[in-house]
Amino acid sequence: MKRIHYASGSLLTGDDIADVLVRFAAALAHNNDSTEVRAPAIEESGRTGEVLMLLGPASQIMAEDEPFAGEELRDGPFVDDLEARIAALGPQRAGYVQHGTEELPDVDFDLL
Repeated sequence: MKRIHYASGSLLTGDDIADVLVRFAAALAHNNDSTEVRAPAIEESGRTGEVLMLLGPASQIMAEDEPFAGEELRDGPFVDDLEARIAALGPQRAGYVQHGTEELPDVDFDLL
């Protein structure tokens, strides 16, 4: 398990969840973008809950290992969703143009 320190608070969550949250925050910062994320976490009572986080260029997050007596918190769909969002923020590859662009409407050639 990992404890994520964020703003003036912290949350306890699974290793995979913490790792993808930190990488997602970094990808958002690299793209000067922000978004809110509902992340699975262990509540103070020990039950599984959810926290709402605002991630963006100013996010300062630190994750550290923390012992926990319960089972590792896992959420495959959450991790997969953030992995896909990270990939979408990554470097985009140019597509192949089979024909010229002369006949395309509203093409801004300065942006190509």
